[in-house]
Formats: sequence, structure tokens, C-alpha cells
Amino acid sequence: MGEKKEDTYYQEDSHLSHHKEAVIKEDKNEEVIQAVPETIEKRVNKKEVEKPEIRVKTSLFTKVKSLIIPEVTIKEEDVASALDDFELQLLTADVALPVAEEIITDLKKRIVGQKIKSSDIEKYIISSIHDAVYDVMQKENIDLVAEIKKNRQTKKPYKILFIGPNGAGKTTTIAKVAHYLKKNGFSCVISASDTFRAAAIEQAVEHAKRLNIPYIKHDYGSDPAAVAFDAIKYAEAHDIDVVLIDSAGRQETNRNLIEQLKKIERVTSPNLKVFVGEGIAGNALLTQVSEFNSAIKLDAVILTKLDVDAKGGTVISVRKATGVPILFIGVGQEYDDLIPFDKEYIVKRIMNN
Repeated sequence: MGEKKEDTYYQEDSHLSHHKEAVIKEDKNEEVIQAVPETIEKRVNKKEVEKPEIRVKTSLFTKVKSLIIPEVTIKEEDVASALDDFELQLLTADVALPVAEEIITDLKKRIVGQKIKSSDIEKYIISSIHDAVYDVMQKENIDLVAEIKKNRQTKKPYKILFIGPNGAGKTTTIAKVAHYLKKNGFSCVISASDTFRAAAIEQAVEHAKRLNIPYIKHDYGSDPAAVAFDAIKYAEAHDIDVVLIDSAGRQETNRNLIEQLKKIERVTSPNLKVFVGEGIAGNALLTQVSEFNSAIKLDAVILTKLDVDAKGGTVISVRKATGVPILFIGVGQEYDDLIPFDKEYIVKRIMNN
């Protein structure tokens, strides 16, 4: 072969191209990270109290409670001002306006007309807010572990295509997903199919080496669909469970790159097409997800940098407004800082905002 094999990290069959290793360069958008043994509980505790005391800035129950002696039927005019304040709180937390309005409408239905004892007001209001926010995300989640186990019966690898804009942390997220799958007993291969961005291949390779998993790469400028095809063939030949396919970052308005993405989809027939975006992007993220979803039907979303954004409203907006399920949320820089989507976790962040 034209290239020396690197232990078990780089696997190359005879049908693959000859490649040259390039010097690993620093990428300003995504940093290579190392696994640090740390539990999810410890990581979450670093960023917020494990069981935060629920606070509502717009003291809704206080305003209602002042009307009660000792029991009263709540009228809309009694809570109108407080509901307006809470809607503003949702918007401040990056919840999209249509979604915030839906939450308020639902909350109003839960509260107005209810006959409540004075002693139960606070508990009832908090419970109603919790349920209104929770229910807006009531859609079926994806159990990735169960899906891959089920796919094993086909004797074919489970293929995940990762797409999204530049700088969202896509390649690093792929490494985190690979780490998560390894912990759950699955074998993986990384397809370094971002043949456009400088140092993208080296970054994917470095992650694969750190995680001790195989990778497939071609030269820069190569057809990314061909790289993914070779990775799938390698997985089939070596009985590997999952193929993780990287792709070049692209804007949803770049039609040429979108067409390239469609070609990768046609060649690989992925089981899961995952959009990776920044959780701190606010309402701009909704546009990105919607446009990509129109061009190439998305199956799931992974939101990164949720440790930077303490509000969490973007998660609710994406979940409700686009209908695309949230698969994981990124809450830090380490390999373990990837948490399966949990509605309760997001609701607490919104209510504690």
C-alpha cells in the first residue's frame, strides 16, 4: 500500500484510495477534546443545581393568591397581566413567539375557571406552568441504542449522516456520539467525509485515534460520497455496528452544497440524518433546521453548547416548531458531555430562568 498503516486506528482495504497524512492543524471552530472520566451527574451539577428551586419571575401565584379568601374561581382578568409577564419571560429565554403564545394559551386554559384553595395556589400555578411547557414538547423521542440493536438483525451497519452549518461543532459531536455508542457496546467507524474544510480530516482522524476506533479518509477535494461509500463497505466487511458520516459545513441557502449533500444521501441511504446546530443560535436555528429539513428530510437534531446558554428556550422551539425530535444536547467540551434529550431537564431550565 502507498501509506503505512497506523496500528488499529486507520483501516484501509485494497479497494480504497492511497492517501497522504497531513499535519494536524488547529481549528478555530472546533477543538480536539479528550475524554475525562466524569459522571453526567457531576457534569450537570457543575452547571446548575441538581434539583433547582423553581422560580417564576412573574410571581403569578402571588398575584392570584392576593385575590383569594379562602377560595375563589380564577378569572382571566385576574391573571392577564401575570401571563403577559410570563410570555415575555419565555421570549427572553429564546422561545419562539408562536411557541410562547401556544404555551400561554394552554396555561390560560389550565388556570382560568379553576376554583382553588388559597393554600394550594402556589403549588397549582407551578404545576400548571410545568405541564404547559412540558406538553409543548410531547413528541416521541428516538431511542438510538434500541434502534441500533434492532438494526443488528439486518446484518448491515447502522448509518448516521451528520449535517449542519459551519462552526456548530459537528465533527466534535460525531466523536462524542462515537464515545456514547462505545459505552453502550457498539462498534463504530468514522467516515471523514468533510473533504472541504481545512484540517477537517485531521480533526476527525485525531478523534478516532483518541477513541481507538477505525476511520476512513480520502484526500482533500475528494468526493465526500465516495469516502462515505468506502466507510460503509469497510463496516460491512468487518462487522461494524455503526458508520458515523461527517460532511462539510454548509449554509442552508447554498444550493450547490445542498445538492452535494443530497448525493451523499443517495449513495449512503442513511438510517438517520442528524442536524447539528448551536443551542445558542436562538431563532436563527429555527430557520436553519427548517431549510435543511425541506432540502433533506431530517430525522433528528443535536444541539450543542447548551452549557453556554442557561435558558434552553431554543430546544423547545426547535422541538415544537419544526417537528424534528431532539436526539442529544451538548453540555460541555468533554466526550461525556453529551446527554440524551430529556424534557424534564429542559423544563427545569426554562422555569429556573
